[in-house]
Amino acid sequence: MLVLFTVIGGNAQVSMDSSFSVLLKDKIFETSDVSMMVYDLTADSLVFSHRANKLVRPASVMKLLTSVVALEQLGEDYLFKTQLYKGVGNDSMNYYVRGVMDPLFDEEDVVRLATAVSCGTVIDTLFADCSFCDPLYWGPGWSWDDSPYGYQPYLSPLMLCGGAVEVVVKPVERGKAPVYSCMPSSSFYTIINEAECGNPELGKLSIMRDWLEDSNVIRITGNCTAQKKERLNMYKSADFFMAVLAEKLDSIGVKVNNIAFGKTPQQCDVVTTVSTPIADVLDEALMESDNLCAESLVYHLSAANGATPATLKHGCSIIDKFVKNRLGIVCDYSIADGSGLSLYNYLSADILLKVLKYAYNNGTVYTSLYSHLPLSGVSGTLKYRTKSGSAYKKVRAKTGTVKGVCSLAGYARSSNGNMLAFVMLNGGMQSARPVREWQDKACEIMCR
Repeated sequence: MLVLFTVIGGNAQVSMDSSFSVLLKDKIFETSDVSMMVYDLTADSLVFSHRANKLVRPASVMKLLTSVVALEQLGEDYLFKTQLYKGVGNDSMNYYVRGVMDPLFDEEDVVRLATAVSCGTVIDTLFADCSFCDPLYWGPGWSWDDSPYGYQPYLSPLMLCGGAVEVVVKPVERGKAPVYSCMPSSSFYTIINEAECGNPELGKLSIMRDWLEDSNVIRITGNCTAQKKERLNMYKSADFFMAVLAEKLDSIGVKVNNIAFGKTPQQCDVVTTVSTPIADVLDEALMESDNLCAESLVYHLSAANGATPATLKHGCSIIDKFVKNRLGIVCDYSIADGSGLSLYNYLSADILLKVLKYAYNNGTVYTSLYSHLPLSGVSGTLKYRTKSGSAYKKVRAKTGTVKGVCSLAGYARSSNGNMLAFVMLNGGMQSARPVREWQDKACEIMCR
């Protein structure tokens, strides 16, 4: 019986290997390529490898590496703390908001800060303390023409709703201007609605900020025939944060005479603290592929390792040390940010597989990482993939997509119960859809 099981296991591996070899003959590889590895973590053996050392832009699969390092160095109990302080003595009429780039700070959190101040209070100056990190608001290698969109915000220690506004436009009667709503609502930005319903001569509906002018004017133009939603970043995120906070304070009877930028004095009283658990940040970074969450983790790695102010460059150097010292990588690669937005990021399937193996062999890191990864056919960015078949609910993985790159990496449960780690870095394509279909077929092979 022992020999029989050995033969079956061997045949299964040969079958998987041959199936992948056939899959690599797909016509998409007439114009594109893939760096790929599959490893059986349970059996501790390599299953398949193809161009595993080729350097490829990882796109959002970069978030796997960022998250593993953050879990190891910051820990599962880490908190992102935004604090409101009140001055003492001659400074008692001033309040200070010290930000730490909490990527999930939202309108409810603004209300928490505002309601901590007694009604009837007159604040002489409300200070924005942005000393947590450097003033660079974009990462190296970020595309300048991604600027207006919410997935590439202007980085700052004070981020509200990810530094972006969500605009929803809905059609009404033909010939009339569509209706719109914005979240969060604020006088910080201006909406100009020049669109019309049922007029095809106006072209496609557009919702766009005047980003080339560094303006927070949002224009709605074109023909509105169906509901459309757009998430646009705000120029100067900290200013946006402070404007909304001042408006919330005013709405509850607190007067703010001035808004300024300045560091919190050492002698101050804490009025309130709004905390966000790292688990929530990881969930958004991995499950929903939120770029700000990933970049915030890098800045907090920098701060936790003594940088004052924290910098993206220093945070990336912490990740680089992890790759060299923990994973033992000596080959060339490039880490420029934590989210995968940068054009300067280059990793290989071999490096990312070592990240997945490292996590798997470190219980607390693996448990947390695995729980935050999208589940095939069920959640996150894998919700609408492999809705049926052998890979349904059997894959936990991170997706990544930028122009010319479509990647997928994570864990898969094979039919014999073994846990597999896999990496697929596809590059050189113009359309991601056929590549995703190809990757789903690969997941089917691993799970059946």
